[in-house]
Amino acid sequence: MKIPRQLPLKQIRKQCLDCCGGSTKTTRFCASIECPLWYLRFGRFPKTVIKTKGKEWEQLFDKENFMIGAKFSPDIEVEEYRL
Repeated sequence: MKIPRQLPLKQIRKQCLDCCGGSTKTTRFCASIECPLWYLRFGRFPKTVIKTKGKEWEQLFDKENFMIGAKFSPDIEVEEYRL
């Protein structure tokens, strides 16, 4: 029996989705900045995400934007942002 090979970044994405209840939007605005997988929550390297999605996605990799009271903090409703 052959077991399908899974790339590590895809496994990280799967773990992040599981942690956020399967919601891609919640994963995108994940406030668990202390998690060692936080930078890889999209299943790709940050530079690749910024290159493919655009410069405005760069702010999703700045931990200061996810602190309490900041732009994407846990106390602000996620539905407000449309990146």
